[in-house]
Amino acid sequence: MLNAFQRACADIYGSGDFAHVQSLEEAREAGDTLFTFLLIELASGEGCDSAAEAARRLEMATADIQGVAEAIQSAGSSAR
Repeated sequence: MLNAFQRACADIYGSGDFAHVQSLEEAREAGDTLFTFLLIELASGEGCDSAAEAARRLEMATADIQGVAEAIQSAGSSAR
């Protein structure tokens, strides 16, 4: 069973394509690793126990993804 933060994620992620997901196991079976990562980060068992904590975790993930995107763009520019 998903907590409220995971439920919100499942309902909106992929324009609602994952709204049917009811558990982390179903998320894994769906095959979208970013979606699965988000549900793990938002899990109560991982210490995500408030909206502030959920937002903090999402902000950290966003920053990490942005950093990787910038590094790839830089690598692509220097490969030319």
